[in-house]
Amino acid sequence: MTILPANGQQNSGAFLWTDTGTYDGNPIRPLAIDEAIATSMGREGALPLIHLWVCERALFLGRRDAKLPHLDRVLHAFGKAGYRALLRSSGGACVPLDSGVLNLAIHLPGTSVAIDDFFQLAARLLTAGLRRYGEIAIGEVVGSYCVGDYDFSLNGRKIGGMAQRRTRHGSILQLCINAEPDNRGQLMELFYEQAGLQEMTSNKPIPFMDGSTDTSLSAETRRLVTVSELKEQLYAALSAEWKLTPAPLAVTEAEIESARKHLQDKLGLFSYTAQEMADENWIRRQTSWQPHAEDRSRI
Repeated sequence: MTILPANGQQNSGAFLWTDTGTYDGNPIRPLAIDEAIATSMGREGALPLIHLWVCERALFLGRRDAKLPHLDRVLHAFGKAGYRALLRSSGGACVPLDSGVLNLAIHLPGTSVAIDDFFQLAARLLTAGLRRYGEIAIGEVVGSYCVGDYDFSLNGRKIGGMAQRRTRHGSILQLCINAEPDNRGQLMELFYEQAGLQEMTSNKPIPFMDGSTDTSLSAETRRLVTVSELKEQLYAALSAEWKLTPAPLAVTEAEIESARKHLQDKLGLFSYTAQEMADENWIRRQTSWQPHAEDRSRI
């Protein structure tokens, strides 16, 4: 498979296209599915795959967020507001998810693809897939949540970002696209203010938070862009340059459960429902937010 063809030529590779729908239970579920898919990349003849999913109200935290001084208190407050929380295994900082955000995970067999090459592949996919909505810029949006070199933006405001990691058998690049309007930037301002970001003198998850830097496709195009429309648009646009084949999820429940145990028991990633975090005894039960040393995420 040609990952990054020269001179802008059409990509000769092929991707399976798997949509597993919307999740409103324990937020570990879609990441366990991605982990199981990554393990399946070790099978003979495994093909690159794009996994699409949506998660109802949840905070997907990065490892650096685990150092926030008042994380227990802010998660308790957000739990009361109906949010769930998860410490994810890819790099970056906290990302708020809801029914208006589309998540994609790009899976490649093996681990030989360079980090920058994988980011560039995702950037090419996004540039092609979102062309209908305007000129997509790739690069850091200062002041945004989960800020990074591969933020993507419209009109100078961030609509999404990406992070990646390696497993034993495959490479995963996970990204999210804000389709429908919401006050996600303001939500993250509140999160980091209450979590004590400005009290930190080192190892901050992000330098600072300015909610006005974050936006959505709907806000920038001044019309409602639904997640359903975005899925259709991505498929149509990407099919013109890459071979996409719709496919059902090809991992078993046993494989998903094994992946969940690996993420939570071996890598030490936490996952909480809103009800768990809203419990009045929840804060005093928290002792450590640090994941296990075996987590070798690329940050």
